[in-house]
Amino acid sequence: MKRVIAVSAAVLFLCVAFAGAAARTPQSDEDPLDLKSIPIADWLDQGEHAQIPWDFRVSEPYLRIDQRMEVSYGVSFRGKELNKIGNTHELFFVSRVSSPDGEWLEEPSVSRPVDQKVPDRNQTEFSLRVCLSPGEYLLWVVLYHRESGKHNLAKRRIKVPELRADPLPAMYEGTPLVEFPEAGDSDQGFVKGRLHLPVHNKVPLQIQLVATLSPPQQWLSRPRALHTQTDVTAGALAALSQLALAEGTLSIAGLDLVRQEVVYDEADVQGLDWPIFTKALKKAQTPAVSAKALQQSKNSGVFFKDFMNDRIEGRAFDPMAMRILIVVSSSQLFERGSDLTPLQIEGDCRCRVYHLRFRLNNNDVFDEIEKIIKPLRPKTFNLVNPRDVRRAIADIVSELEKF
Repeated sequence: MKRVIAVSAAVLFLCVAFAGAAARTPQSDEDPLDLKSIPIADWLDQGEHAQIPWDFRVSEPYLRIDQRMEVSYGVSFRGKELNKIGNTHELFFVSRVSSPDGEWLEEPSVSRPVDQKVPDRNQTEFSLRVCLSPGEYLLWVVLYHRESGKHNLAKRRIKVPELRADPLPAMYEGTPLVEFPEAGDSDQGFVKGRLHLPVHNKVPLQIQLVATLSPPQQWLSRPRALHTQTDVTAGALAALSQLALAEGTLSIAGLDLVRQEVVYDEADVQGLDWPIFTKALKKAQTPAVSAKALQQSKNSGVFFKDFMNDRIEGRAFDPMAMRILIVVSSSQLFERGSDLTPLQIEGDCRCRVYHLRFRLNNNDVFDEIEKIIKPLRPKTFNLVNPRDVRRAIADIVSELEKF
């Protein structure tokens, strides 16, 4: 529950009496920071200050692939300056966000980026992030050096504007004003708050999200492209999985084309199950592949085609419902010599297919998934940035509401 602070900043972060000496002896990696053990109240009374030389910066708000607005903030230290404090460093960042008039909007976020010595010649940088709905906020950040008790305090005003010409202007209705992303296998981390994505359909819909989670073969030697592929796939699925149908169901399948396995398969969902999905994504991204999988690598195209055919024709299907398949992938080239025969569908599949295809860089122009699903006459969206994803979702929602 939100709480208005009507007294001094000394109650920031926790409504308790802060006590105890600031200096602490080194503790184990498993030992978390107890906020009650440090005198944050006294530090706040001092206003902004820096006992440890640092460069603190806050980015302009930007749109993530999962359609949340994010602000990143970070610090940098010179190793030489940090090592003047001592030989080892256990640093903590404590972050919290309030409204401009002092209404706390989320619990504190505590992170521990350093617990070792930093080389003198190094410039050490750390980046943190927070997801915010459009509005005005105050970001408060405390840096605490456990061994010495030294600390910094920074406060910054943040304004997150509404998106211009937003095709989904009501998307943040009911979404938490503030969320600190939790760690995951993608750089952006994940948040639990839901987007407002109602679909006012009249005919029952069975939406099936199908995503390729394994790295595209043509980019195996390009770590940056593979990293981008992980982030955009996870982000797009996170957003699409929050479509709220008036009538119908939504399921999600994640495919490992290298091992020819369905590594994530959840039916009738209302969002991604992040712990399970993260595990599946990690497995699909793991480079180690069995000899059997390597021998059968030319069958990856057949595996994808058979999977799609099963989703269209082989699974239990409500005859009154319209089948909607949304394929999320980057451009994909299969092993040379693979069978790329297109899907063969007899009669009316009573289905609509969308293909959200991410272009990972300027050279990413070849795609063989397109050949396989061509008989389904998919509506293809070529995506480069988060705004492209937003427009694609808006277009899909608009079409689904015609059913």
